Amino acid sequence: MALIPWWHWLAWSLCAAALAYLAFALWVLTRWRPRLVDSHLSGQRSTSPLQATDKSWPAVSLLKPLRGLEAGLYENLRTFCSQDYPCYEIVFGVQDPADPAIAVVERLRREYPDLPIALSISAAKVGSNPKVNNLAGIFALCRHDYLVISDADIRVGGGYLRELCRPLPDDGVGVVTCLYRGMAVAGFWSRILAAQINESFLPSVLVAERLGPTIFCGGATMALRRSTLEGIGGWAVLAKHLADDYQLGALSRAQGKRTVLSAYVVDTLVHEPDFAAFYQHALRWSRTTRAVQPAGHTLAFISYPLPVVALLAAWAGRPGLIFLVVVLGLRLVYHYAILKKLRITNSEGVLDAFLADGMGLLVWFHALFARRIRWRGDRFAIDPKGRMGGHDGA
Repeated sequence: MALIPWWHWLAWSLCAAALAYLAFALWVLTRWRPRLVDSHLSGQRSTSPLQATDKSWPAVSLLKPLRGLEAGLYENLRTFCSQDYPCYEIVFGVQDPADPAIAVVERLRREYPDLPIALSISAAKVGSNPKVNNLAGIFALCRHDYLVISDADIRVGGGYLRELCRPLPDDGVGVVTCLYRGMAVAGFWSRILAAQINESFLPSVLVAERLGPTIFCGGATMALRRSTLEGIGGWAVLAKHLADDYQLGALSRAQGKRTVLSAYVVDTLVHEPDFAAFYQHALRWSRTTRAVQPAGHTLAFISYPLPVVALLAAWAGRPGLIFLVVVLGLRLVYHYAILKKLRITNSEGVLDAFLADGMGLLVWFHALFARRIRWRGDRFAIDPKGRMGGHDGA
């Protein structure tokens, strides 16, 4: 009997691994019970009795770093002004006194005169990460011991603060974070990036959580106590890292506290207008993953099972075709299961999802070698430990 060539064994093994990942991800997805943003309540205050007198909820400072007029910025920020929560303040921050986002903050101040809204205009620089520099300036104006940090491109429902703050009184909790649903708002490449968020990134976090303790800490939302931030050394220890959010969770866990992944899912607006914007954004995300989890990133190609199996099918002989047909069928089931779970009805067709998978594999490969990333128009060098050098402006 003829010996089976080694490359057939390798191709079969990788195809089997990709198929196993896809099946397991689908199983995890079916058991996930997300709490999604309720769009018809977003932007309205609830009449729940919680608002008026409940003293058991801690006062919260909501930190919102801003830079420029992102798509839908006013609508995004307005959802944070309408929380069903008894006592909170919002502290916005910019680093440029001419930043057009200031006008949006002033508009919100006029519309919500009873809500404490502060604005930090600070050139504070504690490191090379521009978001952390902005947060350092914002933090100086925060009055409360419970902190919720969130990006400018997300939208939430009225119960957002309650969901995020619920676990924080537990002394064993360091950071509470959550996943996000990508909502495309700027055409084709926005849809591709949203599909990558919803169909690759989000399920991969759920798979990782199912297999072990939560190590994901997403910058879209992080809730923590002031004492946790001070215990890890403050903003300065985060300010040189590309993955400042991951570092916050990791340093908190090093102090014996756990990271909690909330079932609450925020919406993030995806507005990449062209291929270049899409690719740079996707590359920064992938390079961030490589910076904090190099081994995990190296194996992450398996989370793109359809293009992986399609590329390997020619090496796998006749079994390769069988693998391809099975993976294709299961990928279709997986696609529609995600759309149903996330209640996405007006975007992300099957072809978008398949192209997103293929582009994801390409970006993964590029990130293995990338030494620089582009972030909001600036380019930053990244060292092997994920630390950021000064931007070169190129």
